Amino acid sequence: NPIIPGFAPDPSIIRVGDTFFLVNSSFHLFPGLPIYASSDFRSWKHIGNAINRQSQLSLAESSALIHDRGATNLVGTGGLWAPTIRHHDGVIYMVCTNVVHPEIVGKPTWPRFDNFILRTTDIWAGSWSDPIPFEFNGIDPDIFFDDGGHVYIMGSSWNTDAGAINGFEVNVNTGAKVSEEKVIWTGAIKNTPEGPHVYKRYGWYFLLISEGGTHDNHQMSIARSRSPLGPYEPYEGNPVLKPTANVETEIMYTGHGDLFQDNEGEWWLTCLGVRKVRDSQSIMGRETFLTPAKWTSGDPENLWPVIQQPIRPLLDLPTQTSVAELSSDKGQQLTSQAGVDWVWVRDPDMTLYKVDETGNSVGLQPCSTEAKVKGAPASITFIGKRQRQLTGHARAVLRQAQLVGKNTLSGLMYYKDEHRHASITFDSMASTVVFEVVNKVKREPIHKREIVCHLKSAGEADSNDIEFLLVHTELCMEFHYRLCLPNNHGGNLSEASWSVAGSFDTGDMSDHEFTGPCIGLFA
Repeated sequence: NPIIPGFAPDPSIIRVGDTFFLVNSSFHLFPGLPIYASSDFRSWKHIGNAINRQSQLSLAESSALIHDRGATNLVGTGGLWAPTIRHHDGVIYMVCTNVVHPEIVGKPTWPRFDNFILRTTDIWAGSWSDPIPFEFNGIDPDIFFDDGGHVYIMGSSWNTDAGAINGFEVNVNTGAKVSEEKVIWTGAIKNTPEGPHVYKRYGWYFLLISEGGTHDNHQMSIARSRSPLGPYEPYEGNPVLKPTANVETEIMYTGHGDLFQDNEGEWWLTCLGVRKVRDSQSIMGRETFLTPAKWTSGDPENLWPVIQQPIRPLLDLPTQTSVAELSSDKGQQLTSQAGVDWVWVRDPDMTLYKVDETGNSVGLQPCSTEAKVKGAPASITFIGKRQRQLTGHARAVLRQAQLVGKNTLSGLMYYKDEHRHASITFDSMASTVVFEVVNKVKREPIHKREIVCHLKSAGEADSNDIEFLLVHTELCMEFHYRLCLPNNHGGNLSEASWSVAGSFDTGDMSDHEFTGPCIGLFA
C-alpha cells in the first residue's frame, strides 16, 4: 500500500475474468481517467486512459479554486471527478463528471456538472466511445446494472446545501432518464454524502457512500434496500470505515471506496487515502489503497460488510496469476505502451509539442506571451508525469544552442496546479538560471524567486547544454543544475558535479487538495 501511488484518488474497480481493472480521477490532466490492470494486486500496469482524444471533451475550464476552510484553505480543482467502472454483457462502462468552473468577468461562478457515460468492448486497445451525456446536477455518479435490463444512476446531488444521494433509471444508450430522479439516502451523518456504489446480494441492494469531506472527517457508511431506488435503511454499525483524525495511523483520510471480489471469492475494498509524512502533511496527495473486507456470516437478513481498518501499509495478499501472464483476447501480452503516462495540462495545443518514439527527447514551443499575461489556466506548455515515489529524482538536458537569440523561459518543473509549482528555469534572453517556488494556497502565500547563475558573466559558451536535476525525498525537494558539453550527458548521478539552485520543504507544497504532484518540462 498504496497499490497505485501518487495522484491516484477516487478508485473504482472491476474484475473481468482473472484481470482487475482500476480507474482514478484525473481532474485537470489530459489524457484523463487513467486505467490500471493487474491479476495479483502486487503489480499494476498503466494500460491506457479513457479520455484519450481531445475531441471527447474539453478541460479548458477546470481551473483550481481556493476555498476558505477556516484554519486551512482547500484547493478545489475542476475537471474529471470520481469515475465508476463496471462490466456488463461484454461491454465495459464508465460514468464520470467533468466539473466545469466557468468564469464571468474574472470571477468564478457556481460549477457546472457535465456528467457522461463512456463504453468500450476492448479496454486493451483504449477504444473508448465519445461521452454520452446525462442530466444530473451533481458529482460522483455510479452505474448499476440490475436484472431485466434496468440500469440506474446514483450520484451525489448538489440540489441542496447538505447534499444527498439521488438516483434514477437511465437509458444507457442515450443518457435519457427513464424514471424521475429522487433522493434515496441523505447519509448516516448528513454531511457531504458522496461516492455512492450499489451492490446486490441475497436480494438486498447495498448502497456504500463516503461522508464528511475528503480529509479529516472522511468516512464510509452503508445502507440497504429491497429496491435500487430505496427507501434505504442505514446500518446501525456505521461508519463501516471510520475517520482517521484521532487514530494513530500512517495512512489517513481514507474513504471513497469500492468493494469487489477476487478470483477466490474473497472481498476487498479499494479506497483513497493519504500517506502521512509528518504533522499530517501529505506531499503525494490522495493515492489508491487496498484493505481486506468480509461480510457478516449467518442470517442473510443481518448481512453487512466488515472492513479491516485502519488500513495498513503492508498486506497479506492471496496467490494469484502472475501479472506477466496477463493478455488480451487477441493474445497480446499486457504492457504499458510507451508514452501512456505522459500528461499535459487541460486542453494542450499539441502543435507545441514533439516527443520522439523513445520518449527521451521532447521539443516544446512556448505559448504566446499574451496568454501568459492573461494567466489563462489552459495556457501553459507543460508535459510531465505523475510523481510515483516519495524518494527519487528527475533529470533533463536543455539544448541551449537551440535557444540562442530567442526570448524563452524553459526548464524543469514540479507542478500541482496554477497556484502551486516550483521550477528551475533557463532564461535565454538574460542567459540566467532561475529558481522559483510558488504556493498561493497557504494562509501566508509562498513566492521565492532567485537568479542563481549568470551564464555569460561566468564566461560560458552559448553552445553548452544545461542539465537540470530534481532530487526529491519525503521531506525535501532540491533543484540542481550544471553546464555540460554535448558528450557529457551520460555521467552517473553519483559522479556528476552539480550546483544547488535551491530547495524547499515538502510542507511548503502540502495542502488540503484533490490532486497530486507531477514533474515535467515546460516552456
